[in-house]
Amino acid sequence: MDGDIELELASGSERGEYTVRVVQAPAGGNASGVFRLDVDRILERRAELESTVLASAVSARRTTPVAELPVRGVGQELFQALFTREVYGTYRASLGAAQHSGQQLRVVLRLAAPELAAMPWEMLFDPETESYLCQTEPLLRHIPAPDYHLNPLEIVPPLRILGLIASPRDLPLLDVEAERNHLAAALAGPVSEGRIELVWSPGGAWDEIQSMLLEGPWHVVHFIGHGDYDARSDEGRIALVGADGRASMVRAIRLMALLSVAVPRPRLVVLNSCSSGETGREDLFSGTASTLVRSGISAVAAMQFAISDGAAIAFAQGFYAAIANGRGVDEAARVGRISVMGSPDGTLEWVTPALYVRGGDTTLFNLKAPARPAVKERAAPVEPAAGTSANSAAGSAEPSSGRIRQAELRALYVQACAELRTKHYPVAIELFDDLLTLDGSYRDAALLRASAAQHLERSEAYRHAKEAEDAGDWTAAADGYAAVQDDPDFPDAAARARDCAKRQRTADLQGELEYHAGSRNWQAAVDVAAELFAVDPAASDPEGLATKARNELRRENDALRAAEKAAQRTARQAAPAPSSAEGPPPEPQWRPTTAALDPRFLAAGGIVLTLAGALLAVFFAYLNWVDMDWWYSGGEVSVRFVYALLAPAGYLLLLLAGLPDRTERGRVTLAVAAGAGALLGVVGLETDLLWAATAATLFQALFGAWAGILAIRAPKTPALAGWLLLVCLATLPLMWLPGDDLSARAVVLTVQNATVAVGGLIFLGLALRQNWKDER
Repeated sequence: MDGDIELELASGSERGEYTVRVVQAPAGGNASGVFRLDVDRILERRAELESTVLASAVSARRTTPVAELPVRGVGQELFQALFTREVYGTYRASLGAAQHSGQQLRVVLRLAAPELAAMPWEMLFDPETESYLCQTEPLLRHIPAPDYHLNPLEIVPPLRILGLIASPRDLPLLDVEAERNHLAAALAGPVSEGRIELVWSPGGAWDEIQSMLLEGPWHVVHFIGHGDYDARSDEGRIALVGADGRASMVRAIRLMALLSVAVPRPRLVVLNSCSSGETGREDLFSGTASTLVRSGISAVAAMQFAISDGAAIAFAQGFYAAIANGRGVDEAARVGRISVMGSPDGTLEWVTPALYVRGGDTTLFNLKAPARPAVKERAAPVEPAAGTSANSAAGSAEPSSGRIRQAELRALYVQACAELRTKHYPVAIELFDDLLTLDGSYRDAALLRASAAQHLERSEAYRHAKEAEDAGDWTAAADGYAAVQDDPDFPDAAARARDCAKRQRTADLQGELEYHAGSRNWQAAVDVAAELFAVDPAASDPEGLATKARNELRRENDALRAAEKAAQRTARQAAPAPSSAEGPPPEPQWRPTTAALDPRFLAAGGIVLTLAGALLAVFFAYLNWVDMDWWYSGGEVSVRFVYALLAPAGYLLLLLAGLPDRTERGRVTLAVAAGAGALLGVVGLETDLLWAATAATLFQALFGAWAGILAIRAPKTPALAGWLLLVCLATLPLMWLPGDDLSARAVVLTVQNATVAVGGLIFLGLALRQNWKDER
């Protein structure tokens, strides 16, 4: 048609990529494009979309515009994917061209990719005009099959419609009587004028329908009943009535064979059943509707979601009224959607009907003027389902209102559960409140409402905790996170609670450190700094207060020792000289104090380390620059001796002197470092024991670095001594950097051991300086 914009959608070069091409358009051109669409994600949301659409039909005491958001979101995503830049331009130009010529633009989708046929294209939402396409423009799905009926069927009235009703007793009862009455009322004018004849099948069994089809001709078949989609067989099915009154699920291919007994074959089929328009993802014709169109039916109007009785009735009223007035089937579908929109206000069920066509012309019938008197509707009575009495089938106390009420309650329950699953707790609570207002004992609604309220309370607690954390209120944040740490919805709450508690403890200790520093209570400040370091090493010295406290405490201790020594000298000078009879005065013996290192052991350790470092430096220099064979002719034994005995002895003497500090932790670190050095001397550099030498080197470096850091931080130890420990012990792994090159390794070891020798000399100097202070 001149007013068609026909779009062909096909698979692209990779998964998730698709192509769109304008086959024809009022504005002309052959625009095309490539788009990406996450089909799997949208298909996973089908249940959510169906619940949203179905629940929107409920006439509750509240309006729920938020319920439309999932439908609008998917519709906008489909629109923006389909109408790429050039295709969108053609679409806008075609709208203008159609309006200029006084026509209505019709959107025709050729879906060549099976998974795209399963998309809810009826939700297409134009964000620029903020409108759904199928509300203003006819939208139809074109099935790629030959068109056997190029021209409208010339009908001498009446247009014959065969109504089929299938209500198995083991499936939920449908409001078939109400739909019959509404359909009859909608067609009352055309029926009285003789343009339409509506005939109902006496039952929904296979043989009853077949007998009615043989009484044709039938131009339209209208089916009322249940339908679904079988994902295992990837095919649509409808429910007929079996011999026992239970449901007999009929596959689409079998229904096609049943309809073929009518001569001529009906051109239009309306499937007023649940999910009869749903399509499989792998077979383009797996759905009931598309299978019927492929088989030769010109058009099929079907439902892609479950549909409420009220919406199904409204669609049939508008749809057939348009057909009776000579409209095309595409325009009739649009009129049917508008009828659904009329009641209740805000319903979204107009997206449920989907129109499938075979050929290019959607005007299926050409109704001539009546050629005979008006034909009244004749209808065989609908037989009640097996096991149901005539009274209960024809006139129960609430034949329709009770079922409508149950449908509304179920729809409200489904939407509330959907909102709860997606964690929209305020909306879920409001929906459950509406449901419980209508029926206070409906299923497990009360329990689910309580669960939603609990989740909402915890969500609010988590949100407040994050706000407190952002504001630096660590106590409130820790308490808030702790309250929800057992909830799987907040997997990070426990870690956040621990972090906030740590931050609060750090802030408290920093405040206490500032207090003691301001009061010049240096010992307390040093103790708090040590605790602060254990909690958070990165925040252990705010504004240098810990370092200042250690320096001030060291100066105070030095001043105290100096005062004690001065007092001792004064006492010795004031004491009378001993008589000869008393003998010579005893030799003064040095007693180490806790405020300084023992200079005797410190000097001895320095001498031994100087000797060990110097010997090793000479050995490795000789090995590299004089005689490479010296290593294999006895040199290895000398090196091992120094590494195994002499160097560890020097570090143990430093340990006795009080390095790195006079704590159990300090003694262990330096002892392990010395032991690892001795192990290196024992195993040497033998190829078979290279792993042990490497491990010993790393252990010595690790614990030596630890000992050095402890000595640097110890308030009663010169910081220089700590740095010497750190450099001498932590640089040994450099020997492994050159790899297998013995010459390069010898150079590294020469430099490293020269550093040890220099460190030993400095230790000796520190001992002499300490001894000089003690003598004074």
